[in-house]
Amino acid sequence: MEELHLTWRADIDALQFAAGNGGQCFIHRLALRRLIGPRPSPEECLTFARQNAAALLAAARRKIEASETPAQRNFHLNSRQVRRSLS
Repeated sequence: MEELHLTWRADIDALQFAAGNGGQCFIHRLALRRLIGPRPSPEECLTFARQNAAALLAAARRKIEASETPAQRNFHLNSRQVRRSLS
């Protein structure tokens, strides 16, 4: 399993990890609450991301491969995109 090298960005209230396109991928805590629960703490978000690293990377790669994000650009994943990779 690949490691995500996760960071919690308190300034934007989101997870951050290298996306594989030269940019960074972000998942906002509001998107994660639909996957974790109504008020996930930053620690709960990080734990969820570590436990589901493969799915998060798959969701990011799917978005990159669909050409929805140019090379070396940062982008966000929403709960729907993550949920598809969890199934």
